[in-house]
Amino acid sequence: MILTKIKNTNAINCVEEKYTKGDSIYKIAKDQAQTIHNEGNANECKPSTRIVFLKTHKTGSSTMTSIFQRFGFTRNLSFVIPKKGHVISSGLFNRRNVNPGKYDMLVNHVRYNRQEMDAVMKPGTKYITILRDPATQAESVFGYFQLFKPLNLSKGANAFEKFISQPQLYMDKYPKFKMRSYLQNPSLYDLGVEPSQQSNLTQVKSYIDKLSHEFDVVLLQEYFNESLLLLKTILCWDFDDILYIIKGLRINSLRFELSDSLKTKSREWNFADVKLYDFFNATFWKKVADYGPSFKTDLKIFEDKLNKTFYECTVSTKKPKIDHRAYTFKLNPESGSTCKNMLLSDQQFSSTIRKFVEPRRQSYNATPLETKKKFKTRRKRGRPIKI
Repeated sequence: MILTKIKNTNAINCVEEKYTKGDSIYKIAKDQAQTIHNEGNANECKPSTRIVFLKTHKTGSSTMTSIFQRFGFTRNLSFVIPKKGHVISSGLFNRRNVNPGKYDMLVNHVRYNRQEMDAVMKPGTKYITILRDPATQAESVFGYFQLFKPLNLSKGANAFEKFISQPQLYMDKYPKFKMRSYLQNPSLYDLGVEPSQQSNLTQVKSYIDKLSHEFDVVLLQEYFNESLLLLKTILCWDFDDILYIIKGLRINSLRFELSDSLKTKSREWNFADVKLYDFFNATFWKKVADYGPSFKTDLKIFEDKLNKTFYECTVSTKKPKIDHRAYTFKLNPESGSTCKNMLLSDQQFSSTIRKFVEPRRQSYNATPLETKKKFKTRRKRGRPIKI
């Protein structure tokens, strides 16, 4: 580096004094000074360990969840965890969905319900979610969850084109089936807005404004690495904490070709999600600007680390395996536990957390679980029934 490690508060001033603005070396030195400044700030702050990550469907959220699970598991943090599987509930979160107590992390699938989530999370929890361009998200949800089947559409043709060309016809024709609510505005639905409320744009805009005050950061799938760099700064984490290997990569047979006209139709149909995405897309780039001139330099550092991680953790000469609807990568047998954890799916990590972390949390609970009222949870509705 042109600059040696100097005090965080003096790095940028040092450049201004030593180099003339406009010189070829000025920009390089200024970027390095900003990096030193950022690193100094990181050293002064304390890593956030209390997090709610609100998963949205087909937005890269499974990869994000694995990052949070790895971070929490290696630090023995407590998790809001479903009693089985990896979905807490298909409905709005309710504190009765989980064992009583206060938790560090909630990162499994469940719909947003701030008041109920606050009731089980420790003070100072940061709320995070991720969004995706509604045009491509709609096609991804449609293909990955094979929603052409309940609509009685053939996968062989472009089933998504048939649906999105006259979506209301299919919604009226097939009024009840699993995941029907994800055929229109899936992100707002995950964030707590019922389908019946989504057509009221005044109400939608008001709710988006509410979300902007409740979430600490909203990430974007199209700028995944850039999002993680922002997240690293906001959470005061290290580069190693945000490394990942992609999860939920959809197999080609469940993909449909998207022309520009289909993207336009998809955005028209998912109009409320477009409002949501456009709002947070604007705020995202404001945060990038606030990061400072070292953003591109730090992004390159991060992406170099990602490439090295993928090379060290996987057998790159082998084609990814097909696991149900997605590709999975083969673990390099010579790699260590970090790589192994990085390759675990959110389903596998949920099982690991349930097996090792949750029993420890229960043992520290002031009131033994045996003395608490017993409930049998009806998972779909998230409402308990006494037995």
